[in-house]
Amino acid sequence: MPLLQNFAPAAVAWRLRNIISALSARALGALLLVAGLALGGCSAVRLSYNNAPELMHWWLDGFADFDKAQSQRVRTDLAALARWHRQEELPLMAELLQTAEKLASQPQPTAGQICALYAQSVQRMEALVERALPGAAAVAPTLQASQLKSIAATYEKNNRKWREEWLTTDQDSITRRTQKIRERLEDFYGPLNAAQLRQLQASMDKVGIDEPLHYRELLRRQQEILQTLPKLRQADASTAQSALAGLAKGYFHSPDASYRAYKDQAVAQTCDAMAELHRGATAQQRKNMVAALQGYAGDVRALMAQTP
Repeated sequence: MPLLQNFAPAAVAWRLRNIISALSARALGALLLVAGLALGGCSAVRLSYNNAPELMHWWLDGFADFDKAQSQRVRTDLAALARWHRQEELPLMAELLQTAEKLASQPQPTAGQICALYAQSVQRMEALVERALPGAAAVAPTLQASQLKSIAATYEKNNRKWREEWLTTDQDSITRRTQKIRERLEDFYGPLNAAQLRQLQASMDKVGIDEPLHYRELLRRQQEILQTLPKLRQADASTAQSALAGLAKGYFHSPDASYRAYKDQAVAQTCDAMAELHRGATAQQRKNMVAALQGYAGDVRALMAQTP
């Protein structure tokens, strides 16, 4: 359950993925990751999606403080990326939600089925990152030294907040994450009963949380970015895109063997935990889950029908 934290992105599209696909930023297991349009309601999902380019520009500008030319280029590229996503990726998201709905209607889904759904969601994330690379490669070589310092300073500011929130005692970290996961689960199932809460806690204890390892991976990703960007100043588009593709690959497939092993184990254990929890859900809770997924599928269909 602790895998895939919402770290600072290794590429422009990673954060945009959070906005325009509206997936849960914290991994709650494959089923909820794919279905986790947890923005508080249909209107919020549609509003966030339709405003994704502007929201993303605002977020990126907070890191790099774009000049006028960079800002215009970023806005144009983000708008094009959003149009592509609406046309090409929303139909695939609709299929994923349909698969999730069928799975949620089953009283006894398997961990393998849930993990398969998770794997498909990761493929969609990677497709979005790949599509965003040319735009990112056009802007990266134009970043000035002062802008690179701004990125580094923002990383450190975010890191301090992360350390304060998560680098606490193991039990405090588990308790905090368990509460967050409970809140997301109840968004779909409705209130969990005492037995289900005990089961959730037991699952969290079993999975375990290695916050120092997460933090080490966070720093590795940031340092790769901070070491790569200065080398790209005045680079041609092909060179920049190749370098950024390497950063994106490292984001999805860490070169740190210990982190990869931890993540793989966490994925498997999360799928087991979600399957067990769903098997223990009441009939009404399963109906609630299916209804929530249907609502989000309706959002996706509505967005597909809109002309931006």
